[in-house]
Formats: sequence, structure tokens, C-alpha cells
Amino acid sequence: MNFIKIIKFDFMNILRNPALLITNTIFPFILIGVMGFATKGGYGSGPISSYDYYGVTMMIFTALLIAMTATNTFMEEKVKMGNTRITYAPVSKTEIYLSKLISTYMLGTISYSVILFVGQYLLHINFGQENFLYIMLLMNMLTLFGCSLGTMFCSIFKNEGVANSVMQIPILVFVFFGGSFFPIASLGKIVEKISYISPIKWVTECAFKVIYDHDFSTYIPTLSFLLFASIVCMIVCQITFKPEEYV
Repeated sequence: MNFIKIIKFDFMNILRNPALLITNTIFPFILIGVMGFATKGGYGSGPISSYDYYGVTMMIFTALLIAMTATNTFMEEKVKMGNTRITYAPVSKTEIYLSKLISTYMLGTISYSVILFVGQYLLHINFGQENFLYIMLLMNMLTLFGCSLGTMFCSIFKNEGVANSVMQIPILVFVFFGGSFFPIASLGKIVEKISYISPIKWVTECAFKVIYDHDFSTYIPTLSFLLFASIVCMIVCQITFKPEEYV
């Protein structure tokens, strides 16, 4: 019961933060709109419009960027008083960091599912149509990985600012090689091969295969990798997190 109360406490803290709400609700629409409008002349009349392409890639980018929300939920200055009470409450250290991870994941799952639904059925962005639920599950699994990544960096560095600063490096690498803002194949075959170090690359390719080719050959492996990577991040949290350094 204490664990559920902590999750509720953390979730309500997120809802009280306008910046986090805007980042995870309105911001994805802005990204899709700006990128889609700016590049619409380069997509012609083919089956994939600029809004279709950036609808998928910007949602993937946002799902990974939720790692920043996780660090804020974990160690933002305004929640430190509540953190102190939780630290001295009769709960395990696992429940402390998992509550941050789960509450952030709940926000991301709800927000991104609504955005995908609005994009598919109201704005007519192709998020899979009959395969819509598969794309939603893929985004939700990437969201879990993003939340786990942010929580792990907080557990390692014990400070929100430091965690965000260091975490930006792998995120920027993932985003660049993942083709979030432009097709990475345009940079040549060597760069395209290097791009497979990025989980965003795998998720992006998997999503487009499911949406346009109805090809599920990489779907289960991609979900499995994201789940495995999330579990690894949680194991690192369990090893490195110390409640006394949390406040």
C-alpha cells in the first residue's frame, strides 16, 4: 500500500509541473507540425508525407526524451522535502526509485497514446491504421526504456543537473544516428552501418516496416531489446541507488 501511495504522490507532482505536462503533451504536436511543414516540399505525392515521416520519428524522439522527465521526477528541487519523508518511511530502496520510474511511465503512456490516437484519427497522420495498436505498444516500450534510462542516470550521479548533462550525450548520439530529423541513409553507407548502434534506428525501422510493409520480422526482437535494456537499467539502479544520497 505504501508503494502505491508513493507512486500516486510522484504522479501528482508531475501533474503539478506545467513544464513537464507541456513537454509530454503539446511539445510533440509542435515538433511534428514544424518539421512536417518545413519539409513538406521534399516528399512529393508519394505514400509517405512529411507529416507521416515526422509524426513517427518525432514521437520516437519524444518517447526517448522522457528520460529528462524521469530525472526531474526523481531529483527535482521542489520534491526534495517529499523525498526526505519517503527516505525515512518504512519502504525499500527498490520501491523509491521504481515509484519514480513507474509514475513517469504512466504519464508517458497516457500522453503518447492520446497523441497517437489524435494523430491517427483526427489529423490523419499514418501511425499504422489497422496496425495502430502495434505502433502504440512499440512507443510504450520505448517510453519504458526512456524512463529507465533517466532513473538510472539519477541513481548513478545523485544529481538532476549532472544526470541530465551526462545523459544528453548518449541521447544525442541515439537521435543523430536514429534518423529522427533526417534519413540517415543520405549520409552514405558507412554512416548508415554505424547508425545501428542507436536503438532509435531499430525502433524507427521497425515502425516503418509495420506501418507501410506490414512486416513484423523485427517487431518482437525490437520489443525484446527495449525490455532487456530497461531491465538492465533497473539492475544498475538497484546496485547504485542509495537512499541516504537521495535527499
